[in-house]
Amino acid sequence: MNKLKAIFLIFILFIACEKSETKYDCDEQVRVTVFIYENCPISRDMCGPLRGAYRYFCDTIGQDIIFRGFSPNVLSTDSTLANFKIKYDIPFDLQLDFDPESNQPGAQTQFYGPTVTPEVFVELNGRIVYRGMIDNSYQAIGQWSSPTENYLATILTQIVNEEDISYFETEAVGCLINY
Repeated sequence: MNKLKAIFLIFILFIACEKSETKYDCDEQVRVTVFIYENCPISRDMCGPLRGAYRYFCDTIGQDIIFRGFSPNVLSTDSTLANFKIKYDIPFDLQLDFDPESNQPGAQTQFYGPTVTPEVFVELNGRIVYRGMIDNSYQAIGQWSSPTENYLATILTQIVNEEDISYFETEAVGCLINY
């Protein structure tokens, strides 16, 4: 029941956001990169807020925001990611980002340096402006509560509304990425 409340709260948050008639500059690019692992319960729980952000910002208000997901896990395969994408209705690409031959994380994981899944990075014109939690429904492993802050929606709203953006981060809570 608590998960339903969280989904409802996130839905209300998205409805409450002011729709902007102006988009960010055409020369600007916004990218959301999330590191996710299909066997991590917190990653599974964050699929709703991720899906909601994509559908609101890309589909509802028509922003040209690139969403992409990577799994930096030796146990993930193209097949398990494809099944995860279907099961959790992920509306953006998910790719494996682990090299089993060298037993090393892939290029995206090495570049961003996430520590847990899920962890999200938001970039504006190639500059990271936010790193951390999708929302604050998890303050620690196993401690779920209805979110009071949706960090991903907040930063994307600031970008869409052409507000001044200052880098900020939160400490993501999730399943450890073993490098």
